[in-house]
Amino acid sequence: MKTVTLLDVDNTLLDNDAAKDALERRILAAVSEERAARFWSLYEDVRRERGVVDFPETLRRFHAIHPDASDRVDRAVLDMPYDRFLYPGALDAIAHLATLGTPVILSDGDRRYQPRKIERSGLAAAVRGNVIVTDHKAERLDEVLRRFPADHYVLIDDKAAILAEVKRRLDGRVTTVHVLQGHYAGEPPDGPAPDVVVQRIGDLADLPADRLVP
Repeated sequence: MKTVTLLDVDNTLLDNDAAKDALERRILAAVSEERAARFWSLYEDVRRERGVVDFPETLRRFHAIHPDASDRVDRAVLDMPYDRFLYPGALDAIAHLATLGTPVILSDGDRRYQPRKIERSGLAAAVRGNVIVTDHKAERLDEVLRRFPADHYVLIDDKAAILAEVKRRLDGRVTTVHVLQGHYAGEPPDGPAPDVVVQRIGDLADLPADRLVP
């Protein structure tokens, strides 16, 4: 039976909360406090409008307002060392999942910055380039299934709502795994409960195969 494992990135494989805190410090070191506050205000505006984080668009709007700003803020964002924010055991978990089938990164985000983030973190190499970045992954499930057809899927995410939605769509063909990391971890599922719950992504490295694949 062919199995594909779909892995979320932010707060699943990578501590995005800690990365964002570090990025806030980098931006504050690059620009004044007032301009840093304007940057994050624009960031939230873009996220509300587009439904995903979009740093390139945030930077474009920032420079439109502050055309005299240096490129230090761009470097703070674009050169973020995301490999430092991988959760302990994340790469071991991917290696274990690769013994069960094909691991694939499935991440929400913009089509420019998020792939760069995944590459800089080392995650793209860990899954041999099998990366899908999309807006609203649950709504793009048909595209995912076309690109990576399988008999069974394993979806690993920190958001219970996404796990529940995919389980409704693929009931009987998916094992859902809720990783209790990040600020969304406490949100209750809106629908079917996850099949497997782990405290940390590293726990998957020791999880028996029959817990994930029937």
